Amino acid sequence: MQPQEGLFHSPGAFSGVAVLRLSRSVALPQLREVVSSIHEELSTTQGLNLVLGLEPALLPEVPVRPALLPREGPTARFPSSQSHVLVHVSTGNRELLLESLRRVLALSKGVLSLEEELLGGRIGEGRDAFGFRDGLLRPTREHVRHAAIVPSGPLAGASWLLYLRFQQDLERFGRLQPRAQANVVGRTRDGELVVDAPAEAHILRARASGAGENHLLIRRGFPFRQGGEEGLAFVAAAADPDSYARSLDSLLGTGGQTPDALLRYATAVGGGLYLAPPRGWFHTVSLQEALS
Repeated sequence: MQPQEGLFHSPGAFSGVAVLRLSRSVALPQLREVVSSIHEELSTTQGLNLVLGLEPALLPEVPVRPALLPREGPTARFPSSQSHVLVHVSTGNRELLLESLRRVLALSKGVLSLEEELLGGRIGEGRDAFGFRDGLLRPTREHVRHAAIVPSGPLAGASWLLYLRFQQDLERFGRLQPRAQANVVGRTRDGELVVDAPAEAHILRARASGAGENHLLIRRGFPFRQGGEEGLAFVAAAADPDSYARSLDSLLGTGGQTPDALLRYATAVGGGLYLAPPRGWFHTVSLQEALS
């Protein structure tokens, strides 16, 4: 079964996330009709990349799993604001981004209500809100297929999406000297690795989890500014949701590990785990039928 094509495209100059909640009186077939309409229209819009995920509990084919969020460490916490539908759109055209989000809401009327929306995108040559080069490793289609796409079984062609919203404390981080900032991140502002970075450096904690260099997950997030708040809309795709548990525990410093220094300056305020079904799911009764 073919994965959603948007998974193979890195976020463009402009990106957005919409988190939507299902109305209580709506049945699953109505939800399927709405999300299929969103997928059909936006996935065929030229110049727009779409990834659409659903809460795993909505899909009967998905086995029940322990909750990924909330998750706590000795000094930080990843909370849960789990909802029902996650829509991630990206493009090189700001007007197209805005129009796509308008269409999501228009097609959702009466079935889904908007719970959260973030707009952002690439800063300059690709920097985060702290001013550090980001997205230095561009995943190939092969990287995405290996790390982010379920290879076989009833979920073949699907991808597990992790969404986290981080608020970044620019003022506090900005009070650090440049060398101290680099030690927190593990890289200089221009992306050079800090050779003698401390074990708590963000890059080292990410690598300790096995999630670095597009090995176990593909990062699809983007920086945003909204209502005076700046932060990171972290979106990732993985073939195995257990890789998220290992990654988050490594960052939090659970089980005696070293906590990620970056979490002193970036606070997670919400997030959830979603499943992006393969393309065929949107026009069939079930994932099992999509495979037959």
